[in-house]
Amino acid sequence: TGLSPGSPSSLWTLHKATNPSNRQEDWEYIIGFCDQINKELEGPQISVRLLAHKIQSPQEWEALQALTVLEACMKNCGRRFHNEVGKFRFLNELIKVVSPKYLGDRVSEKVKIKVIEMLFSWSTALPDETKITEAYQMLKRQGIVTTDPEVPADKTLIPSPPDRPHNPVFENEEKSKRLAELLKSKKPEDLQEANRLIKNMVKEDEARVQKVAQRTSTLLEVNNSVKLLNEMLRHFSKDQSTQADRELLKDLHDDCDKLRTTVFKLATETEDDDSSLGEILQASDDLSRVINSYKSIVEGQAVNTDTPGSTTSERKYGSSRLHIDPAGLAKAESASLPCEGGGPAVTSSTKPPNSAFPPDSPLLHPLSPPLVARQGTAAPQPDPSLTNVFVPLDSIRPSKESPVTAYDKDGVCVLLHFASNCPPGRPDVLVMVVSMLNTAPLQVKNLTLQAAVPKSMRVKLQPPSGMELAPFNPILPPSAITQVMLLANPLKEKMRLRYKLMFVLGDRQCSETGEVDKFPPVERWGRL
Repeated sequence: TGLSPGSPSSLWTLHKATNPSNRQEDWEYIIGFCDQINKELEGPQISVRLLAHKIQSPQEWEALQALTVLEACMKNCGRRFHNEVGKFRFLNELIKVVSPKYLGDRVSEKVKIKVIEMLFSWSTALPDETKITEAYQMLKRQGIVTTDPEVPADKTLIPSPPDRPHNPVFENEEKSKRLAELLKSKKPEDLQEANRLIKNMVKEDEARVQKVAQRTSTLLEVNNSVKLLNEMLRHFSKDQSTQADRELLKDLHDDCDKLRTTVFKLATETEDDDSSLGEILQASDDLSRVINSYKSIVEGQAVNTDTPGSTTSERKYGSSRLHIDPAGLAKAESASLPCEGGGPAVTSSTKPPNSAFPPDSPLLHPLSPPLVARQGTAAPQPDPSLTNVFVPLDSIRPSKESPVTAYDKDGVCVLLHFASNCPPGRPDVLVMVVSMLNTAPLQVKNLTLQAAVPKSMRVKLQPPSGMELAPFNPILPPSAITQVMLLANPLKEKMRLRYKLMFVLGDRQCSETGEVDKFPPVERWGRL
């Protein structure tokens, strides 16, 4: 699935490449992450966000490995990646690591030295990326860098950019030939027509990229929903299952049923010679199989395995009582179809939330107080959608509210920490940081958090910092995973959240459900 936003593939590869339990740098996963970046049109944009989070890890070895991954990406991922690194938006994340006003006092000298060495190396090797030089020179002016470091020859950046991604719009032979003719002309009307042609070609390319991003997001969602439903069905028992288990199963079934309609539409709109058609048809088959399994195991129906795409979702859009966000994946929500059913409805024109980046930010002053997101003052939105809401971890200000323990068993603990600030323009949204800790002497693997709220609300789990927790070591702090959770409650109703936690503890598969109803009063959100 490449580097689509929140993709388990990309997160898993980066986690493996930077895992604190690695005894040495794992170049199989480091190069694998570089390969994923090169395959995707938006790979560089998404990957720098993931890397920034890892580089700021409080664990020295994880941060150093993340810097090694970044170094490898700079050497292997070409100009598109250099352009993303050369923006203040990413450079600011590196400045925070070395600045005493941000994270510098808590970051090891090894990490800070390596960051400075890399900035110096890039400033000399990439003169066209002027913002990198500007950032490095500012660190020198502020006294954070006193002398230029000596970078070993094997660490010097010698970029080997990959081939430019194939772009069928701009490589259209007829249009390109016509454009070349118009640009050679000195007539004003020809130049105006060339300008219109370029604009149309850009629009066509944007529509194509958007379509690919939506398709990738949908197939990723299918993959995760099918896996979760299959996993729950394997552990389902009519005699021992609780009402909460049955409701979660029903919600997942409805999600898959609606996704089957979306996938069927994708298949009808895809050309026969499109390489993605096989993936789409496979996704349709997977959905049909898991839906039939649900009907057989849970409802006890005799299953008729007919054509995929013959779905009953049209009469089920309003049947489910909860909106569910399985495996922490954000879902696009349709403006034309009601979302009362709680399941995902895929809009035809919305990019995945993490792929739409704002304009490049100004360069941070390393000796000034940290910049924080300003609290929005707009009235609560009647639509609780969280599709286009993304809150970076480093923009969150912790509140004075005591954290809530959602789960604590066998040494695995899940805490909800409340933020004091809301996302800009969304005072109806509560921001939380979920901390998952391990104090057990066993390793925790494949940790997945799933959340559900009443239908008038929305819940969104942003990508976690990892999926594994190392065994407890009394000499070191407990291993932890962090994950940002957003709750939208525009009607200011009583908050109630159900969750499902799945993980492997040692060699034992664990699947736990629970409910949290202790939340700060809605009236105080944004002022906690």
